[in-house]
Amino acid sequence: MENELENTIESDVISINSAVRNTAVSYRVYRYRWVILGIYMLAAALTQLYWLNFSAIDTYVEANLHVSAMSTGMLTLVFPIVYIILSLPSGILIDKKGFKYAVGIGIALTGAFSLLRMVNPGSYTMLLISQIGIAAGQPFVLNGITKLVVTWFPVQEEATAVGLGSLSMLAGMIIGLGITPLLVQSTGFNNMLLVYGILGALGIILFFLLAKSKPPTPPRELKEENISIKEGLTRILKMKNFVILGFVSLIGIGVFNGLATWLEKIMDELQHISMVNAGSISALMVLAGIIGCVVIPMVSDRVKKRKPFLLLAAFIGAICVALLMIKGNFVTNAINAIVLGFFLLSAFPIMLTMSLEITGEKYAGISAAYLQLLGNGAAIAIVPLIELLRNTSGGYILPLAFTAALLFIAVIMATRIKETIKS
Repeated sequence: MENELENTIESDVISINSAVRNTAVSYRVYRYRWVILGIYMLAAALTQLYWLNFSAIDTYVEANLHVSAMSTGMLTLVFPIVYIILSLPSGILIDKKGFKYAVGIGIALTGAFSLLRMVNPGSYTMLLISQIGIAAGQPFVLNGITKLVVTWFPVQEEATAVGLGSLSMLAGMIIGLGITPLLVQSTGFNNMLLVYGILGALGIILFFLLAKSKPPTPPRELKEENISIKEGLTRILKMKNFVILGFVSLIGIGVFNGLATWLEKIMDELQHISMVNAGSISALMVLAGIIGCVVIPMVSDRVKKRKPFLLLAAFIGAICVALLMIKGNFVTNAINAIVLGFFLLSAFPIMLTMSLEITGEKYAGISAAYLQLLGNGAAIAIVPLIELLRNTSGGYILPLAFTAALLFIAVIMATRIKETIKS
């Protein structure tokens, strides 16, 4: 009897030790996560490149395609319009099917319609149809970053990985804003579209060759459940912190869309800066944003704080927008743009990380989609409103004062958010 008891105890100990060992090896981090992130970064960069390439050459498009300023702006504005329609469905698809399935749809649309733009480059209608097709792919790509992170990365690398994903978006913006005017000036409008079409085709090939939906062993405990749009929204909108974060996102993304769309014309009218130099200033702003999207999330992870960086981004953003109203030269405008980009754009990965920490990985896709939906919804209002205020007041002073005021409101809202990171 005693031997049987000892054998039973020994068997139980072995079972417990085996379970502990299995638990210890059930979560593993793979180096291939950086390849996955790199492929995603290419896809995200392309969406932003195609979004802003025409806004960098507004005056050229108006003159050569013989269209109005608002028609030219529509080539950019269709992106937030389409985003509103597809943001939540794409978020649900990401949560149900995983990031590879959804991002694959996005990169396929992005690459295919970037090639379609070359069919008849002189036709505004063809360019608009192509932009709508590319815009349809954008939410499937951009809303996938948080799902990718929880699928491939450990918790302690969350903000860093989201920051790098956001960095790629800014890299695409740099090319769209800074390189497009140079390409058009040196090689012509049609060749610019050809170069960008080749990049789109390359994006499709690399993604479907290298992307994997998930690692053999997860890096953390994952809770995969199918949820509906109604259920997802009902849950996340009961979270006060997330609701407030949504309003901050609405203002931040909306204001940036407005600035990105009209900055070349603002530089031309208020600062008397040429198209190419305005493109350089825009590129410097986004380049500083890239650095901010790496540095700020890393510092945030290290000090275990999110809220101070969100407050800082909105406050400094408001000051820098106000400074655009003061006449300056290329150097002073470049410095202002660098500061604006570093702080304002770095808020994006911080907001995405905060949304993940507030709602949890189960709602990673739909929470990111909701923030993007609000921001792009605001852009639909802010982008034409800036032009309307300009036409009404006879200049860009009033529109800039309005956007600066919006950012100050975001500061006040952000003070109401509780710190989201768990110490």
